[in-house]
Amino acid sequence: MDALEAILARRSVSRLTDPAPEGDDLRRILEAAVAAPDHNELRPWRFTILKGEAKVAFGKVLADSYLARVTELGGLPTDGQLDKERTKLGRAPLVIVVGAKHTHDTKIPWIEQRLAVGAAVENVLIAAAALGYGSMWRTGDAAYDNAVKKAVDLDEHDAIIGFIYLGTPYEGGHAPSDRELDVDGVVTEWSP
Repeated sequence: MDALEAILARRSVSRLTDPAPEGDDLRRILEAAVAAPDHNELRPWRFTILKGEAKVAFGKVLADSYLARVTELGGLPTDGQLDKERTKLGRAPLVIVVGAKHTHDTKIPWIEQRLAVGAAVENVLIAAAALGYGSMWRTGDAAYDNAVKKAVDLDEHDAIIGFIYLGTPYEGGHAPSDRELDVDGVVTEWSP
């Protein structure tokens, strides 16, 4: 599939199964990620691969951080809510936590460093589609939680840009909806 076909065909798929990309396919996806525009070549991206038991163990990190956030606000989560946090990575056989490492001593603004990592994530999604895999870019409260950041070797000044779920769409599962790629009303030709 060529690049334009992959861009136009890419859809978010909420539930994925095996096979997930591995070996050469996973390496190609990550190479596509680091080919993203990167002002001043800071390489702000960090990729943490979660699969198998590591994914299960990281579910505990998510549940513990959720419990801490809720109790800090005076609440008490139900067992069901904690279980949902603990098991949500099970929606895909492979999850990549994509972080942005903040380089403070540079002329490049932090927003541009984060945007570079966002571009890397889009490259992951397009490369996965080109190789025949499904994907979903997720965030949520855990992406902004310092305990979750710490678990993937980021500090409070860094950012989690997303949890990228990768795998194969379920056979007979809910097909991603077709979307209208209409540029009318969102494009203006500026003139002085």
